Amino acid sequence: MSRLRNIAVVAFSQAPIVARDEHRVASEILYPEVRSVLDQCDVERAAIDYQVAGSADYIDGRPFGFVTALDVMGSWPAKQDLHLEMDAAFAAYYAWVRMQAGDCDTALVCGYGKNSEGEPERVLNLELDPYYQAPLGLGPSATAALQASAYMARSGATDRDLAEIAARNRAAGAKNACAQLREAVPAATLAATPWVVEPLRRGYLPPYGDSAVCLVLAAEGKAERMCDRPAWVHGVDQRIEMQTLGARDVSRSAGARLAAERALAMAGLASANEVDVIELCATNPAEELILCEAIGVDAAAATPKKNPSGGPLCGHPLMMTGLIRLGEAFRQLSGRAGTHAVPNVRRVIAHAAQGHCLQQNLFFVLGSERRWT
Repeated sequence: MSRLRNIAVVAFSQAPIVARDEHRVASEILYPEVRSVLDQCDVERAAIDYQVAGSADYIDGRPFGFVTALDVMGSWPAKQDLHLEMDAAFAAYYAWVRMQAGDCDTALVCGYGKNSEGEPERVLNLELDPYYQAPLGLGPSATAALQASAYMARSGATDRDLAEIAARNRAAGAKNACAQLREAVPAATLAATPWVVEPLRRGYLPPYGDSAVCLVLAAEGKAERMCDRPAWVHGVDQRIEMQTLGARDVSRSAGARLAAERALAMAGLASANEVDVIELCATNPAEELILCEAIGVDAAAATPKKNPSGGPLCGHPLMMTGLIRLGEAFRQLSGRAGTHAVPNVRRVIAHAAQGHCLQQNLFFVLGSERRWT
């Protein structure tokens, strides 16, 4: 196999997550973030070869939202462009593949959408099997509760365990200026909140929010000129499991395990315990426990540091939550994490997920040094 290209994240910008942006549509929220990443790289739009975005008009609450976003992404003169109805982290993976193929040297990756304009619990029902499970009216909170029940029955995890994980994430999110929930809450208080769907309480589930995210990828030779401390992609892998929930063991995540193994192997690492920070796209505490088990790290251990940004439990803007994890990895490696920075970070894992009960999983392993010479 020929040597892979060294590709890095060189810029990242995120609008702080809010419950509802009263005065702007999604494209207006996105525009400042596009300008911010270009300013960080000290380039204009003409310097970017390729653009790709992740969003869903169902979430945005209006048709052809992805077309209006082209105006603020800077698509004229015409640029190569792609839109995915997926979390924008998967768009970043697609851009990485195109860059490996030599199609482009730089890529602008955007995630956007106004969750407050749609009804996420109803919309995400459409991700389920359309013949047997979607007609039941299951939403992501209900299927997450099914998964949590299955995991707790298998592992012996308790309600207190879930509360402590939620409290740790909330304490970390209090330091993150972009988080929607910025108040540390004790585990006992979270454990006293009412059930949404047992065994998941209100305090264990994240709020949906409005935001916009933009990230720039660049290949070796350009990355160094666009950023003083690029976050180099050392490994990446994506895996998809069966859509039908009854066709897989939802108490585990075989897809996450395999994707993490392959991404770590590409990065030349034997274990996830060799990284300093892990940003997991876990939208409830049981998911975090399942993901930690899948990648082989102790959920209760202080190292590697898990979700120093607060993670999705402190704000879950659909279609961009996973890309935020990749952006947070860049922030830690580039020294731009601010008040939630972890000292002496050299390697970070960033995870993204799509679908019910961790159906699709994507892992990036990033480092402060180039991977291939």
